[in-house]
Amino acid sequence: MSSSSSTNVSSSSCTSVSDNESKINLLLGTSSSDLPSGPQAEDFTKELTCPLCLEWFKEPVILPCGHNFCRPCIEEIWGRAEVCLCPECQAQSPDRQYIGNIVLEKLVEKIKGFHVGKCQQKCSKHGEPLKLFWKMDGKLACFLCRDAQKPEDQSSQFLLLPDAVQLYVEKLISIRTQLEATVQELKTLKNARQEKISCHKENKFHLQHHISLEFLKLHQFLHGREKRLMNELQEEGKIFLQEMEANLNKLQEKWQRAKETVLRIQSRLYQHSSIDFLTGIKTFMEHLEQKASTLSLGALVCRELSLGQFKGPIQYTAWKEMKSILRPGLSLVILDPKTAHPNLILSEDLRCVRHDDTKQMLPDTPERFDSSVAVLGSEGFTSGKHYWEVEVENKTKWTLGVVKESINRKGNNTLSPRDGYWLIRLRNRNKFKALDIPARGLTLSTSLSRIGVYLDYEGGQVSFYDANKMSHIYTFMDTFTEKLYPYFCPCLNDSSENSEPLKIFFNM
Repeated sequence: MSSSSSTNVSSSSCTSVSDNESKINLLLGTSSSDLPSGPQAEDFTKELTCPLCLEWFKEPVILPCGHNFCRPCIEEIWGRAEVCLCPECQAQSPDRQYIGNIVLEKLVEKIKGFHVGKCQQKCSKHGEPLKLFWKMDGKLACFLCRDAQKPEDQSSQFLLLPDAVQLYVEKLISIRTQLEATVQELKTLKNARQEKISCHKENKFHLQHHISLEFLKLHQFLHGREKRLMNELQEEGKIFLQEMEANLNKLQEKWQRAKETVLRIQSRLYQHSSIDFLTGIKTFMEHLEQKASTLSLGALVCRELSLGQFKGPIQYTAWKEMKSILRPGLSLVILDPKTAHPNLILSEDLRCVRHDDTKQMLPDTPERFDSSVAVLGSEGFTSGKHYWEVEVENKTKWTLGVVKESINRKGNNTLSPRDGYWLIRLRNRNKFKALDIPARGLTLSTSLSRIGVYLDYEGGQVSFYDANKMSHIYTFMDTFTEKLYPYFCPCLNDSSENSEPLKIFFNM
């Protein structure tokens, strides 16, 4: 230790040195017959032994916290540690600070000779000093205890006390080392698990927010559609009501005029004198004819609310309109003939692909598959969210998914995310697998007739669904850095057993 480091040791260390100095001054001035004996001697001896090696101090040093250790012992422990801590109280020792405890070293040398014999325990059976350790019983023993055993057991079962201490110290240190490694491993696992839980909670929160946002869009659309239809009903109903009330008012007026005319006719009919009855009869009749023409009922016919508009297939109409706002909607995916294997037959609309035993004479361009009977979509994606569906009914095997643009299209290749493939496949009608790392076998409750493929480029997600029920099948998570293409492999037709094509579903 440097002199500058030594001067930084705490005052507690000096106090311990002073205590030991007082003890040694007391003992050095005392004859051997006056030294402590019995329990006092045993307790005092413990203070002169290193708590690490359990032996008399060798080159004792004192730490800033005031605890003493053999210098080789503390250096061995600190040599394996990143942070230097006191083995007794776990106090940190900055810059590996300690100073040699010369007073304690002198005390050990002086007292060691006096107390070894005086503090030695005696065998309860033979009265001899306990200088041996009996491994079988795990007890201290004397030489007479050893001599009483079989000769072949004497050397194997009995150890001198220093040898026994050394043996078990090494075992304890070995166990401690293993446990320290276990503690570190458990700490690492605990931290990883805590981080995993934190990520899980955060991911759950984001997913909840995403689900709420997606359904909020639908709620807003439906609420807007409902409000618009209700407003149309209100407006049209208001107009019709105004027309009907106007007609009612006209009808009321005509009814009143008709009653008045009837009374006038009745009054004319009650005339007793022919002269009075006929006087002005012609003018009276002309006036009645004019009145009758104004009381025509033809103008009183009114319209009614349209049941076809307000009591038709409202839900289906709203759903048809809703499809236009779905994000993502059903992507318009078509096949790219330039990438198709020569044994694949594409439909004219480039939405169906099947395998044929006859190989077509096509140019072997870098884009074309020459071993895998596969074809790519014509459009690649470098951003956004996309969804398409593929009909696979009556097929015994197929492979579908997404691949990156730079995959090797020549020869046989490993189909895994590490090589740029995010695929699922069917074999032998019912062996369903996700080609992940490692590959994952999948269990289906029902046979699949249509597969949905979802790509979220920024989200690093490729998911597959049973498109009829929209139930989730499998999800790949990755980081995408280049253009991705839809991948279609109808597989060999197997003597017409797998002759059905893969069909890209599209519903206008």
